[in-house]
Amino acid sequence: MLKKSKFASWLLAGLMVTMLAASGCGGGGSSTPAAKSGGEKKLTFANTTDISSMDPRNANSTAMANILAYVYNGLVKVDPQGKVLPDLAESYKQIDDTTWEFTLRKGITFHDGSALTSDDVKYTLDTIANKDKKFRLRTDFAFMKVEVIDPLHFRIKTDTPYAGFPLRLSYVKIVPKAYVEKVGDAEFAKKPIGTGPYTFVDWKKGDRLTMKAYEKYFGGAPKIKEVVFRIIPEAASRIAALESGEVDIAATIPTSEVKRLKDKKNVKVVGGPTTRVVFIGMNMRINDALKNEKVRQAINYAVDKQAIIKGVLDGYATQVATISTPQYEGFDQSVQPYEYNPEKAKQLLAEAGYGTGLSFDFSATNATMNGVDVVQAIAAQLEKVGIKCNVIQEEPNQQRDKLTSGKVAPLYINGVGGPYSNLDLVAKLGFSTGERYSSFSDKAFDDLRMKAITTMDDKTRIKLDSDLQKMAKEKAPAIFLWQQQVLYAYNSDRVLNWEPRVDEMVVVTDSDVK
Repeated sequence: MLKKSKFASWLLAGLMVTMLAASGCGGGGSSTPAAKSGGEKKLTFANTTDISSMDPRNANSTAMANILAYVYNGLVKVDPQGKVLPDLAESYKQIDDTTWEFTLRKGITFHDGSALTSDDVKYTLDTIANKDKKFRLRTDFAFMKVEVIDPLHFRIKTDTPYAGFPLRLSYVKIVPKAYVEKVGDAEFAKKPIGTGPYTFVDWKKGDRLTMKAYEKYFGGAPKIKEVVFRIIPEAASRIAALESGEVDIAATIPTSEVKRLKDKKNVKVVGGPTTRVVFIGMNMRINDALKNEKVRQAINYAVDKQAIIKGVLDGYATQVATISTPQYEGFDQSVQPYEYNPEKAKQLLAEAGYGTGLSFDFSATNATMNGVDVVQAIAAQLEKVGIKCNVIQEEPNQQRDKLTSGKVAPLYINGVGGPYSNLDLVAKLGFSTGERYSSFSDKAFDDLRMKAITTMDDKTRIKLDSDLQKMAKEKAPAIFLWQQQVLYAYNSDRVLNWEPRVDEMVVVTDSDVK
């Protein structure tokens, strides 16, 4: 059905890259409260940010996708090796360049006991595409239309050929038509039901979200009967919660803490490269200077990315030139990143009419590794070429809301990645006209991106992807920084059979706790 891509090979390799096993002494024991709940097995995971909705049609962040994948399923899924596999669908096949045919598994039920049918699939995609409902995923999936054949068979037709269809489709989680129509979208978001391995129990915003195992799950009941997602923004507090036994897994470990945690006998630090491209966006909607290509190029020349990778990230990153990681299909290694050349930066600023300097607000979050420290370091480098920055620290969801409304600061740290990331997704979400994380608008860039992703011939598409990377460098809509790495710490005395995934999903369905 789907040939194995370079993306798939990379995911397999990524899981083997950085396994930082622990040795030494310290930490809590296996009898601490995090492992048990009323005699049942429980796992608690500490993340940096809260979600904004339990409706998967609004899942516009990896943090949301991570949690919602416990409650819902897609027609297809991506395994840890990056292979797209059937999930709710028993099988699927491509009929022509714009048509895919699916067969649902028999006997799958939603958490209320109602049967999953083709009508639920059609309802999900129809409502995502409905402009009046204003779901956040509309622009990602509105090009897909469902034709129902019978309760277990349907076709999905795309408006144009789309080379990344199976991977993109993996992000769509199916909602129950009858239940949502009965209670309404707002109530559904408060009391969601899906087909997933866990049922929704409770969500205390800013604190925690609790889920219980669904014993009738078609994939088999999970061994861990309760999963709790704790929201702990401060890194020190997450680590303290791990060491005290309050949580079992902690996300986004600062690189400065890796060595100390490795010396704990019951703590393992694990990680590796992810699908995320990190960059400094430039809000051209609100700042005229940034509309000047020479200014944007000057800003790129002014930043020493390798120095920041070494000094701020302790080497835990891989520099990228533009919109692609080296592992994305279509990557062109001949496209080199901007060199660090502050004199060239000053020259371009002068040519653009800003020789006396510029000043910008600069939005920083810790949604990316050591994000605030990274922004401070970049601000210091920009000041050396006459660009003064006022660094503003914001919560990730706060910055995201400003970005989608066009009101984010002129400079802002951001990243595009997650479960269905590829070269096209970075180009689309981050830099295409009108997209939710884009403050850039250029018709030539938009047209080239669409031409590339709708070309089904592999050789032609790879050439177009190369051209798109070259255009991204020339137009410089951002300071392209690096491919993010991810670091987790977990209690190895309790957590069994768990590894991080490079798509940043924390999956414990097949894991266990002592």
